[in-house]
Amino acid sequence: MAFIIVDEMQIPAKKFEDEQEAKKEAADKELIVKDDEGNFWVIDEENYSKLEAYGYTIIEL
Repeated sequence: MAFIIVDEMQIPAKKFEDEQEAKKEAADKELIVKDDEGNFWVIDEENYSKLEAYGYTIIEL
């Protein structure tokens, strides 16, 4: 398990370089988001509101 670190927040996440791999790993109540560097992250959907303002975008499953 990795973390997305933004300011002083640590969001539990799984990091992937490939969108298809991220989609395979995403479970119910999880989202795939992409950062500005092209990395894909699987996070709990409740944490997205914390990341949205920092340039993370949702990838459709």
